[in-house]
Amino acid sequence: MAGDWPNWTKLDQLVSQGNYMAGNSEFTVFKKKVLQSSVDEIGGLAVHAPIMWDFLIGFAAVKKMYRSLIIQVFHKLMQVPSWVIAWQGQPALKEKLQTLHEDLQAALGAQHEVLERSIAPAALKSMAQVSIHERPEEVRKDMERERMVDAIREEASSSPSKRASEAFDVAAEVGAETVAEGNHDPDPRKTLQEGIDAVEAIDDASKMDSGGSDALNQLRIGCLMCAGNEDVFCSEMDHALNVFNFLLSFVKQYPDAVERVAEVMNQLMASPSWSAMFDFSPLKERLRDLPEEIQAALGLQHEKVLGLIGPEAQKRANGGS
Repeated sequence: MAGDWPNWTKLDQLVSQGNYMAGNSEFTVFKKKVLQSSVDEIGGLAVHAPIMWDFLIGFAAVKKMYRSLIIQVFHKLMQVPSWVIAWQGQPALKEKLQTLHEDLQAALGAQHEVLERSIAPAALKSMAQVSIHERPEEVRKDMERERMVDAIREEASSSPSKRASEAFDVAAEVGAETVAEGNHDPDPRKTLQEGIDAVEAIDDASKMDSGGSDALNQLRIGCLMCAGNEDVFCSEMDHALNVFNFLLSFVKQYPDAVERVAEVMNQLMASPSWSAMFDFSPLKERLRDLPEEIQAALGLQHEKVLGLIGPEAQKRANGGS
């Protein structure tokens, strides 16, 4: 549920028992909430900081497949002054941190100077070799992507459509199994393919009514996971025409979904191979068949789309009345 934080009593029990292996649920709930919350909101829970820091280190030691998310959580928490103070006030945390693998220590040390001063000397020497994907700039991008994916999944899980809710419950279970097998991060290509498959399965009006929103959400997640990866989008370009046709059909039938459709259009049009599909006249005609306000919203996502929409829609997109 939105607004939930972990069960702090259960978390305290896990730490006191050293049972970090059983902490998947508590970590996942905390990760989701931390990435969605402001610094001030997290600061209001500083009373729990010592036990959570202890849990995170213990969890990192036994759950290597969560490495990327653990780094994201450390990065966010180190932006919260009261949590930094809590870290500095617990010398045992520094000692415990130094029991982690030197490679992970180095990646955590790269997130904040306080963590850098907490890692072992050998790990400190390894900081120059920290992967670009685990440096703060890229971690922040991953955090935003993860936050958006969590929001989409939450939106789908609260859908009045039983089909949509069940589909995302199954996806979550599959994700949990993937983690259990030692691979936390889902394959971005596979995630995009699943979104495309879901969209291409919507081949009549009744399916659009019952499953169109769910398919759009799956596509949104796939696009977010693959953002900027032209190799992946290029490999799937045979499906581009079908996907764009779905998006234009969906937003015409459900105008209130324009923001979600525009989000996907923004990602897809950033791919040169996919944006080339709008050189085909059928898509141009379907685009211009949309209401002007929807054309304008989509036109704002890419200059090519902006050049294809009607004159009045262009005027709207450019701030005209």
